[in-house]
Order: sequence, then C-alpha cells, then structure tokens
Amino acid sequence: MVYNVPKGSELPNKKQLRKVFLDCDVDDNNVLTKEEIKNAFDRFGSLFPGFRAWRALKRADKNKDGCISLDELDNLIDYAYKRGYFNVG
Repeated sequence: MVYNVPKGSELPNKKQLRKVFLDCDVDDNNVLTKEEIKNAFDRFGSLFPGFRAWRALKRADKNKDGCISLDELDNLIDYAYKRGYFNVG
C-alpha cells in the first residue's frame, strides 16, 4: 500500500524510494524516462503523477537530456523525499 506522509510524520529511508524508482525502470537500462517516473509517482499515490514527474525532471535532470540516469537518481530521490512521497509495502 502507498501513502503520502502528513507533515511531522516519520519518513522512510531513501533506500525505499530508490527501490521504487528502480522497479519502475521497466526496460532495465538504468535510465528513467518521464513515463517511468510518472509510474513511480502513481505508485506513491500522487494525485497528478504526470505533473509530479514533469516537476521532478525539472529539478533532478541536471544534464537536461529528458531522463534521469543513475548519476542523477539521488537528485530525484531527494525531490520525492522532500515532498513526502514513499512506499510502505
């Protein structure tokens, strides 16, 4: 089951977020496309996963190639973590 954590609640460790993002890498090429990121935010329970994926790419895609590589994955995880998204099961 997936939840969005209320403010003040304990957040999971970032390893859980990493696992969800990597699980959404359906072609196992270690690069997350906007659609794969959207799927992750959908799993996190985002009301607007497409918008959240777009915002995440704007924040985390440092080389502006339109996807998230393993080098940029920590930026994506930080973005999701700061917004309170996580997977608990």
